[in-house]
This record gives sequence, C-alpha cells and structure tokens, in this order.
Amino acid sequence: MNQVYQEITDKIVAQLTKGIIPWEQPWFGTSGAISYSTGKAYSLLNQMILGGESAEFVTWHQIQMLKGRIIKGSKGRKVYFWNTFDKAEENEKGERIIKKIPYLRTYTVFRVDDCEGIENRWQSKQGNTATVSPIAQAEQTANQYLNRESIKLEHKNSGEAYYSPRQDYINVPSINNHRSSEAYYSTLFHEIIHSTGHKKRLGRFKPDEHLSPFGSPDYSREELVAEMGASFILKRLNIDNDKTLQQNSAYIQSWIRTLNNDVSLIAIAASRAEKAVQFVMGENK
Repeated sequence: MNQVYQEITDKIVAQLTKGIIPWEQPWFGTSGAISYSTGKAYSLLNQMILGGESAEFVTWHQIQMLKGRIIKGSKGRKVYFWNTFDKAEENEKGERIIKKIPYLRTYTVFRVDDCEGIENRWQSKQGNTATVSPIAQAEQTANQYLNRESIKLEHKNSGEAYYSPRQDYINVPSINNHRSSEAYYSTLFHEIIHSTGHKKRLGRFKPDEHLSPFGSPDYSREELVAEMGASFILKRLNIDNDKTLQQNSAYIQSWIRTLNNDVSLIAIAASRAEKAVQFVMGENK
C-alpha cells in the first residue's frame, strides 16, 4: 500500500513543482474526467491525478470489447479505487466483531479522444445548469447546511477564521473584511468543511473534540481536507476564486515538503474531502 501512496504523492508533487495546485483544478461543472462506461465523474483523488482534464476515459478491456484501438503514441494513466470487505474476528473479550479491511485496485485508462473507433458518449451532454448567480448559490448552499446541522455562524471582528468543535460554531470575518466575495466564500467553506469532522457528523476529530495541534500530521491532513473540500465546493458552484495570495512559491513548497514527509496524506485527505463535500451538499442522505 505504501508503494501506491508513493506513486500518488509523486504525481501530485510533480504538479506542485510545476506551480499547479491540483486540488484547485476546475473539474466540476462542465469539466472533469468521467468514466466512459457510466458517465460518472471519477473520485476527487483520481481527478487530481488526471490533472482535472475534461475528458472521457476508457479502460484497455473496454477498448477491446468495443473493437477500438489506441492511437499510436497515446499513453494510458493509472487511476486508483479503494473499497473494503468484511472480515470476522474476535476481540480481546472473545466477542465476534466485523472489521472493514481496505483493498486497492488500479486500472490504466485512456482518453476516448486518443482512441479510434470509439466516440464520446457523455461530453456533449454536459452543460452549465446553473440558473442563479454563483454568490447566491454559495449563500444558499452554506445556509442550508448550517441550518440543517444547527451550526451557529458568527462574524466577529477578530480577524480570525476558525471552527470550534467543542462549541460547534464557525467564526469568519465579515464579507467586507475580505478582498472579494469569492475570497469570503472560500474562507467560509474551508471552516464548513472542518465542521463536518465533528463526532456527530463524519467523526474525523479526536474524542476530546479538539482539532489536532498545529504542525502535527493530523493537523496537516485536516487542513488539506479543508483546503480541497472548499475548493471542490467553489468549483461545483462555478465560483472562480483567484488565490493569488496563496499561489506563491512559499505556499507550494510548504505543501511539497508536507506531502514528501507523509506519503499517505494526499490519498487519505482526498477521500475525506470527498465525503465532506457530499455531506455538506446533502448527497449522503
């Protein structure tokens, strides 16, 4: 498993080295890597690995079944799928318990556009279905989640943005204290993603209801979950957020160092971010 984590991390670090922050790529809305067979978007981790490219992807087996062929010079790319199976065990008390054992499958996929004899099935059906302004969408999405989960939102003039797991509330500076409306919603959804970690929601935090201390591996993982989750939601709502203050050498080099020190970080964080986004959007109900 560590070898797979290393492969994934190397691919993400390679993008960061080029100045690309992969979790900010626009693969929602009209963009994204989707499965030729199902028309569904790949997981957020695989979207990042595939560079947020807007294309349909097909496996070698599917190409063979469709009697297509790969255009000379075209290259396949690996995608990763995790699942679990149940295994019965006895605990220290002799009680029978069921453990979820994770397993991994990898597939090599090719762009349909790089194949002959196969036509795209879904891309022409994609479209921008937004009927309200992006900011209105953001306000509606945030309020629906906060009201549903009974989370209090405050705008104290403290210059701080944070989520308190113990008190289960969010504080962000008011929209007028941000350089743009888009920056405000980026901050708000970052803290909203944190709030999904509460024990009564997705349970990412420790039993004492404290966020992990600054600089710890758990802190880095949770921050990456919030970074990616907020970015995913903004892209899904068709909100452009120019993070020029973050997209600098120091920011990127910091993530390169963090990822190189923990090869499991990106895979675990991406999975958690995807679950958090689904929870906020009410798609796990």
